[in-house]
Amino acid sequence: MPELRGVVNGMDCANCVAKVRKNLENTLGIEDVKLNLVSTKLIVEYNSEHTSEKDIIKIIKKAGYGFDHSYVQKSFFNLKHNKNLIFFLVGAVFLVSALIIDSLNVQHHHPLFYIPVIVVGGIPVYTKALNSLRAKTFDIDLLMVVAIIGAIIIDHWEEAAEIIVLFTLAELLEAFSMDKARQSIRSLMDLTPPTATRLIKGKKHEIVPLEDLIVGDRVSVKPGGKIPIDGKIDWGNSNVDQSPITGESTPIVKAVGDQVFSGSINLDGYIIIRVTQMSQESTVARIRQLIEEAEQQKSKRELFIQKFAKYYTPVMVSIALLVFLVPGVFLNIPIDSEILQDWLYQSLVILVISCPCALVLSTPITVVTAITRASKRGVLIKGGKFLEAISDVDTVVMDKTGTLSTGKLRVYKIEALEGYSEQEIVEIAYGLEYHSEHKIAQAVINLGERNNSRLLGYKDVKILPGMGIKGTRKGTNYYLGNETLVDKVLTLKSCDLDCEESESIVSYVLTDEKVIAHIHMSDELRLETKMSIEALKDMGITNIVMLTGDNEEVASKIASELGIDYRAELLPEDKMQYVKETKANDQSIVMIGDGINDAPALALSDVGISMGVAGTAIAIETSDIVLASDDLLSLPYLFKLSKETKRAIRINIFLSLFIKLSFFVLVFLSVSSPPVGSFFGDSLLWLAVLIGDLGASLLVILNAMTVGKKKHEKNR
Repeated sequence: MPELRGVVNGMDCANCVAKVRKNLENTLGIEDVKLNLVSTKLIVEYNSEHTSEKDIIKIIKKAGYGFDHSYVQKSFFNLKHNKNLIFFLVGAVFLVSALIIDSLNVQHHHPLFYIPVIVVGGIPVYTKALNSLRAKTFDIDLLMVVAIIGAIIIDHWEEAAEIIVLFTLAELLEAFSMDKARQSIRSLMDLTPPTATRLIKGKKHEIVPLEDLIVGDRVSVKPGGKIPIDGKIDWGNSNVDQSPITGESTPIVKAVGDQVFSGSINLDGYIIIRVTQMSQESTVARIRQLIEEAEQQKSKRELFIQKFAKYYTPVMVSIALLVFLVPGVFLNIPIDSEILQDWLYQSLVILVISCPCALVLSTPITVVTAITRASKRGVLIKGGKFLEAISDVDTVVMDKTGTLSTGKLRVYKIEALEGYSEQEIVEIAYGLEYHSEHKIAQAVINLGERNNSRLLGYKDVKILPGMGIKGTRKGTNYYLGNETLVDKVLTLKSCDLDCEESESIVSYVLTDEKVIAHIHMSDELRLETKMSIEALKDMGITNIVMLTGDNEEVASKIASELGIDYRAELLPEDKMQYVKETKANDQSIVMIGDGINDAPALALSDVGISMGVAGTAIAIETSDIVLASDDLLSLPYLFKLSKETKRAIRINIFLSLFIKLSFFVLVFLSVSSPPVGSFFGDSLLWLAVLIGDLGASLLVILNAMTVGKKKHEKNR
């Protein structure tokens, strides 16, 4: 089915999204509409027999919005681009002039000097209201036009003018805040240059668009230049700043064969890179896509607020109508009486505070701010619901190898048995593990390469999940794996499993008849592991459990050193079963793993967190949050950010509702209590716009922008 992809320009609140979506979904031939407020990204699936791209774009423009096939960076303060800013400035100048003249008590000017404000300054409001009528959508722009007309009817010209200027300012502030949030996402597009220098036959250079590069091409990067695409260094060496991708502040030395990522900065050496990923599959492209998709994942609070706002406005409008109709219709108060005009005035105030903009903005702008700021720290969050869930967890479970530890094993001892020499064991193990990509296999392969061992050939090589590997050579079956494999192969046979050391990772080399060697490997904890766990405990998270496939002795030693609980000798399905049992006990659980063999447990947990994104697509696919820099100190930062975001959302919701409720109470106090009425006089309407709409929106935006801004120190 054909799709139209692009961005909708001019949206600054949830009503805008609803208006565009409603118009598109009511069009024959439109099958599905995905539209996001923050990124403004639009994806429309349509039936080409009933409609076309041209028709869809016309519908969007008819609703009062623009459309581009790709992001076009434009300054918010560009008057040519942002015409609403011009109307606001003109309206503000006329309003200030009119208020000054009014204060000088010049006779016979009223309402002459307020008319230009209402006519010129209100053009953006009138235009949007007209588009809403065409779209058959009842929104805040229509409510404001009604309030302006009502103020004029009761001879409150100055308040009609003030409503226009203040409401336009509120709309501009909302647009500016959304523009700032969008820039943080679009800034990811600037991480990579649009072109690259491709080498032809190692001599000739040509500048080509990134889209023209294919896997295997060689590109050169000068000192100080940005690395344009994912690849491996083919020639040269340099210090590379990967902070834009992983959040690591320290440059990393990269040499021939090392992986480099698009968006990184080549600091001091000339290097040639061989392309390993197409531009649309690069690390930066995946991160950008991840953040855009994250905006579609609504948190529970955001879904509740959207549902609440859906009913809030109609209820408030109904109350406003009743406030006017009850005195006029049911009490038969004459239409020209001051009492009825007072009630009409109060109904207009209720109309103004019926705008739920600040309330609707309270959650998404806070969440998006948190997600984008976290991404700059190398913490990639797939959606607000996962960020929210983090703050409510009861249990944190962690894989050991590759998570708590570096994951880089090294063989430090070989016990050869049954008359075999150490060299023979290394050759047997090297040939077997050469067919595997497991971390244990890599340690054996590294040993074989260091010793310049022969690479023996095997037939019928088979990976045995959770146990090891099997291969046949010269009629003999050889195995390499853990105790589970030994028990399975040597059932009812005597075997030698007594090792000289217990505090290590041991792999057994065996045939169908006997164990012929023990291979000892060590796996060191990350430098920051202990500090990270202590920080989590300080935050009140006491139920931290290590899940590992290692033997009881190794697991016990590490868990004791870290001061956490553990479960040892687990297969991937055992880890998943532990997560399932924990959830069955009504506990919220977070699982942290390497994103590959821990995938089942990651998928089942309430929040799955993977270590490492650079070059690891599986990490993004299987988890809800990714720690790009493999830095466990990002965990305390993530938990703090979650709590900070949750607190900011609560404050925003409280401020929005409290301000609205305050004006709602003042409306009835001003008509029922003379002292209150005399105190506010005829100023409640413009105050409702200034504080109830503009003020509330501004407070919500400013509070949202503080989330994640202060630095969470990493104590090393």
